[in-house]
Amino acid sequence: MEKKHLLLTIVTPEKTVLTDKPVEFVTIPAFGGEMGILPGHASFVVQLREGVMHYKEDHRKEVFSVLNGFAEVHKDKVLIMAEAAELGKEVNEERARQAYQKAKETLAMRGADLDLDAAQASLRRAAVRLKIAEIRRKHKQ
Repeated sequence: MEKKHLLLTIVTPEKTVLTDKPVEFVTIPAFGGEMGILPGHASFVVQLREGVMHYKEDHRKEVFSVLNGFAEVHKDKVLIMAEAAELGKEVNEERARQAYQKAKETLAMRGADLDLDAAQASLRRAAVRLKIAEIRRKHKQ
């Protein structure tokens, strides 16, 4: 019996990251919590938050950082429409650490001209990238 797959597509405003990639399952960072998707899942649309997205293909797990957007599941197709998405192996841990520190310092200043929403978003994005780097480190051990 042939194993069923999902077809995963990830798009951002800048580029198409993946197109119809056959995967065994996907987990996404939805606003209500992490959601797992297997072949045969009911159709739905959900809002995404910053977080880690996992998928498994051919017994190999991959991770992505996903920054806001929406996910649509319909007939074994998963479409991720994200503000930004970055493959785990593309994350530079040192740059993520620096961005996290800079965002913390910006929030600590709390000046009158501070864009609080943008500063908090920068902090969350850097935190997701650091989490991706940590996951990659654990998998290498």
